[in-house]
Amino acid sequence: MNILGICSIAVDTIAHVDHLPIRDSFCTVTKSERMQGGSGTNVLVQAAKLGAATGIVTQIAKDADSDWIMDNLHRCGIDSRGVYRKDGQYEAPSCLIYVDPHGEKMLVVSAEKRLPALTEGQADLSLIEEADIVYLDLNPAPMSMTAAREAYKAGKKVVLNYQEDLDSILSRGVDRTFLTEILQYVTVFAPCQEAIKALSGSGNVDDQAAYIRQYFHGLIILTLGSDGLVAWDQDDKKIIVPALSIDASDTTGAGDSFIGSFMVAYLIHQQPLLESLQYSTACAAYTCMDFGAQASPTAEQLHGFMEKHRQ
Repeated sequence: MNILGICSIAVDTIAHVDHLPIRDSFCTVTKSERMQGGSGTNVLVQAAKLGAATGIVTQIAKDADSDWIMDNLHRCGIDSRGVYRKDGQYEAPSCLIYVDPHGEKMLVVSAEKRLPALTEGQADLSLIEEADIVYLDLNPAPMSMTAAREAYKAGKKVVLNYQEDLDSILSRGVDRTFLTEILQYVTVFAPCQEAIKALSGSGNVDDQAAYIRQYFHGLIILTLGSDGLVAWDQDDKKIIVPALSIDASDTTGAGDSFIGSFMVAYLIHQQPLLESLQYSTACAAYTCMDFGAQASPTAEQLHGFMEKHRQ
């Protein structure tokens, strides 16, 4: 396979609200719908839509929602041999996502009947040998170090991406040292600015890059949400790519679409870095045009979208 994701999976409930929840106040849900999600799975769905052969190592339960998750993996053509199904009174991973009329969002992850973290004994890490690229989002976090190390030893490209705040990442049972030590096995590091701001103690992107460079010498892609991204290649050439101007319906999954399409463009098709970043930025923008984290484009859909935005 081209890409093996050792990553998150979930069922999302999208709640359309008149405004995002405010402390000691009300918001009104105007409509809700259930969709497939999970950040890591969204990444693989985007890559698969662009023609990549993808597989996943993750964990689900044995309930009806987990059956629905498996059906979606098969529909999307994602190799599910690495899915571990846990016995017991557990439920499929789930996330409640509030989306306001401007497409801004708030995510609430359910801890009710939550599955314990996938362990090395349960995960089929032998699938790493079949992949060219191993994608990690620190779900589960502790096992990600072993997966990164094994992939590195096997000569695979390792992409580490996290799009959450630092406290959420640390709550998974790892510490700050873990987050810097894992970088020695990584090829592409693509964090959101919010996490690196907290980790580095600086709000300046150049200072954040300098902090990362103490531990990592590969490609850095720092995502900035509606401001686009800043990247530094292995020679520390700085590249700035603004986000496309669109009327967003839902920004859920935009970052996932970005990194999924970037792996296809840059690591699989070996397109130039700037071109790959612009392509992936367009994929992220397209995903925001509809509701749900897997509203990402096919290659044909993206071509038409990019032609329109060139005019």
